[in-house]
Amino acid sequence: MTALLCALSLVVLTQAPVVSVSFDLRALPEQDYRRWDGVELERKVALRLIQEGFAVVSPRSPAQLRLRASRTPEGLWLEAAGPEQRVEQGVRVGRGSIAELHLEVAQKLSEMTRAVRPEPEPPPPPPPPEIVLQPPVEVAAAPVRPDLDLSLGLGTLWQGPGVAPHLLLSVRRGLGAFGLEAEAGLGGRREAALTVYEAQGGAFFSYRLPVAERLQLEPGVGAGLVLHAFRLEDAWVSDRTGTQLSPAGWARMKVRWRFTERLAAELRVALGLLRPVTHVREGETLWSRGGARLETGAHLSWGP
Repeated sequence: MTALLCALSLVVLTQAPVVSVSFDLRALPEQDYRRWDGVELERKVALRLIQEGFAVVSPRSPAQLRLRASRTPEGLWLEAAGPEQRVEQGVRVGRGSIAELHLEVAQKLSEMTRAVRPEPEPPPPPPPPEIVLQPPVEVAAAPVRPDLDLSLGLGTLWQGPGVAPHLLLSVRRGLGAFGLEAEAGLGGRREAALTVYEAQGGAFFSYRLPVAERLQLEPGVGAGLVLHAFRLEDAWVSDRTGTQLSPAGWARMKVRWRFTERLAAELRVALGLLRPVTHVREGETLWSRGGARLETGAHLSWGP
């Protein structure tokens, strides 16, 4: 079908002085070409350009305007090059269906082609009026939309003489590679004489660094509060329960592996600094935690 459209546009090219355009997808990896249905994308782009009055030719043939699509970590990078100027735009992938992606790419390429289209030569002007040339129109790149990721996981608190299970929930709002994140966690440990719970909440600033097509590293720093609550099992003690609130700070690293466009698995390691806590009864230390604790865990993340 794409070859037929190109042939029809060549017939029009021989009959009228129209501008020739080529669309090249050869820079895409074969896996992405099949996943995004590159054949159908070429057909829709060619049909849209013919409707706009351009003559679509093969990427191997000479053309006045050249369109090209390549892969980026966020999706597709579109380029339109003409004899005098060049326009580029990005397209994020994974927010909708393949049909919606094809429509968005065709629309943007149509706008970019019009922007780099060479101005037709004006006829010889009769004197004395002067020819006024319009300035070229540049198409601004589409703004990056913020992303919202939800993550839930289970891990371990390494503190004091033992370890405790740790449940963590986080929400991340990203703009490009940077992001702001809110975390809430709960850990607890029960012993014969004392039961301890620690709830935490913090805000993080992070950066996602692509390492491979599906692998990302995400370092981050954060600050917040840790609520320490305890209960003594001794029934003869008057004050069996109590709480303590402490400011805290974290240095964190995540390793993310994307299974699909939305689902990812994460490994989290964080070092937290907070106020030390010690519980003593009649000179005997029941439970103790220093000013630092290590947090590890595995998480599942859902988002664009």
